[in-house]
Order: sequence, then structure tokens, then C-alpha cells
Amino acid sequence: MKTTVIDLSADSFNGEIQAFLTRLLESDLVGSLLVPKKTTGGDNYVHALIKNPDLLADTDINAPVMPVQAARIISNLTFRDPGERIGVVVRPCEARALVELAKFKQLTREALLIIAVDCLGTYEPKVFSQLVKAGKSPALDLRRQATSGVCKPDDNAVFRSACAICEYPAPEVSVVDLVVGLWGVDSSKQLYFEASDEVAAALEEENILTFNGLGNSRRQEIIAAVKAERSIVRDRVFSEFRGRVNSIKGIQEMFSTCMRCHNCMINCPICYCRECVFRSPTFEHTPDQYLGWACDKGAIRMPANTVMFHLTRLNHMVMSCVGCGMCDTACPNDIPVMSLFRSVGDKAQKLMGYEPGRSYEEAAPATTFRDHELGIESGSGH
Repeated sequence: MKTTVIDLSADSFNGEIQAFLTRLLESDLVGSLLVPKKTTGGDNYVHALIKNPDLLADTDINAPVMPVQAARIISNLTFRDPGERIGVVVRPCEARALVELAKFKQLTREALLIIAVDCLGTYEPKVFSQLVKAGKSPALDLRRQATSGVCKPDDNAVFRSACAICEYPAPEVSVVDLVVGLWGVDSSKQLYFEASDEVAAALEEENILTFNGLGNSRRQEIIAAVKAERSIVRDRVFSEFRGRVNSIKGIQEMFSTCMRCHNCMINCPICYCRECVFRSPTFEHTPDQYLGWACDKGAIRMPANTVMFHLTRLNHMVMSCVGCGMCDTACPNDIPVMSLFRSVGDKAQKLMGYEPGRSYEEAAPATTFRDHELGIESGSGH
């Protein structure tokens, strides 16, 4: 791994990052860039696939809002070889989702230059928009706090539910190509980068970045403290959730307002199936079937099969759940879908000794078989 620290003039973070992205896009290393770009209204950010360097002016790699999971977009761009290398700017949870999608052959890893940015927390899109309209600068406010490692949301807002319990605030350079570090960095004065040896050499050869070997002595200490604090919150959330949802009745109550809109499935980066049983004739019931079931039971819930839908999704992808929380963001009725998937996933992943997004080489449990693969449960090891 190679590192570099670049000194900045006063608060020129975005300008220097945009200059770096411009050099990258003008080089032979990538043919396009996927990066968060300010919306037409100016109060939010969405991903944009950019070919023209002049259009990088309104981008912000640190915009603390997550309207969509970038891994889902990247899969759409690279499930077949796109014919060029695409540079993609992602958060840690998005980088981990890319690792899982690569294992299921849902993207072309060789077609990507993955630029991962420390995540200081994100707001729901509506909340972010309200802060901007109120004259706030959410990204700048969080970067200033990141120097000390204590990033709190604005006084009149909260972070997304997933961010409050996320134990992965910083990406691992082992699964990405370049890391833009924010934790422990005074980004008003410096930029901090980490890169694999191969990528660092390529960036230097193209005169995009120079790696001077300088590091940040406080960075890992701060990241460890953030992980520890978030883990405490996570365990409390899991305990409270398991206390409420510990029976069939509890699950039914949790999903009582589900209208089976499929938003959680559509926005989940791991739910990649092109053909889904819940969008097939299997669940296109006829009127006489509904009336027959109502006659047999006296009453049936409509729309039907809501609990089955969530339990089927849980069974299919909980091992690869990276806890990005897009299911919570997408739910129109504020059902805590993420809490279910994370609390169940925590136990299931530990049972299998598996950590989603940790390594491209580590096979997903759904794709392999091991004798004694439930060794953690029996105490016999792997």
C-alpha cells in the first residue's frame, strides 16, 4: 500500500478533488467517471456518469446523502464488459456490496477503478435537502468534525438509521483501488490518499497523483474509536429489535403496514435477480383464490404474502447483506427492514464465519459447501 498527503490552500478540498478527477478522466486510466453530482435544483446530489471533464464542477465525493446504492448502478454498468474502464466513487458500504456482487458475477471488476471515500454519516435525501435549503453546508460541517473523529449530525437532523450502527466507516484498500481518507484528516489543509501499489504506480506514471509516503498517525486510532462507539449502539439496537420481534406475531406486527411495493427489493444492491418469484405468475392469484382463502379463514390480509416476501428475501441474501440501509430509505411506511436484516445477518454471518465485503477471494456461503460449516454453533470450529 502507498500513501500520500497533499497540502491544500484554504478550504480548497472540493476544488482539489475535482482537479484530481479531471486529471484522471483526461488520462488513459478511465473512460468515464461515476460520481455524486449536484442536482438541477441545487439542494441534493445524485450519481452522474461523466465523460466530459468540464461537467465535474458540481461534484462532491463527500456529499453526505445516499439517494441510491451506487453498487446497484455499477452492476448495471458492468454486468457485461462495458468496453472501457469506469472510475467509480463509492462509500464503504457500496464498496463492500461491489465485492459481494463480483462473487455472484454481477459486475466486471476489471472494468472498474474503485475510488472509496471515508463515510462520516449520511442523511436521508429529504433531510439533506432541508439542510441545504436552510443555508447549511452538510458536507463541510462533517469534514470539519472528522478531524477529531466525532461526527454528529446537524442539530435539527439525524443520520440514516444504517449509519448510526455502521462498523465500517472507512474502506479497506485491499478491496478497492484508491481510498480518500477523511477520518483524522484536517481536510481544510490536507488531502490524504491510500492506494494499492499497482494503482499508485499507474497514477504516478500518468502524473495524476504523487505518492510521497506521508501518512496520518491518528487515522487508525480514530477509526477504531468510531467502530467501538458504533458497535455499542448496534448491539443496543439489535437487542431492542430482538426483544420486540421474537415471534410470528412480532414479525406480523412489524410488517403490518407493508404494501408489498417491492421498494426494499428494488433498491437493495444484493437483490440482483433479473427474474424474481414475487414478480412472476406464482404470486398473481386469481379472484376466486382470494375469495376461497377468505372463505376458509374468515378474513385474509390484503395485499397477501407480505411476510412471506420479506422472509424469502431474508433467506436469499442475508449472508451478503452489507447493512447499507437502502431498504429503510426506500420504505414509504418506515418499516425497520434494515434492523431485521442486520440483526438476523449478524447471527447468520457469525455462524458461517463469513463477513460480506471482506475479500474477493472468500467464497459466499451460498456458492460453496464445507463439512462442519456450522462449527461455530457447535463449538468445534471451522
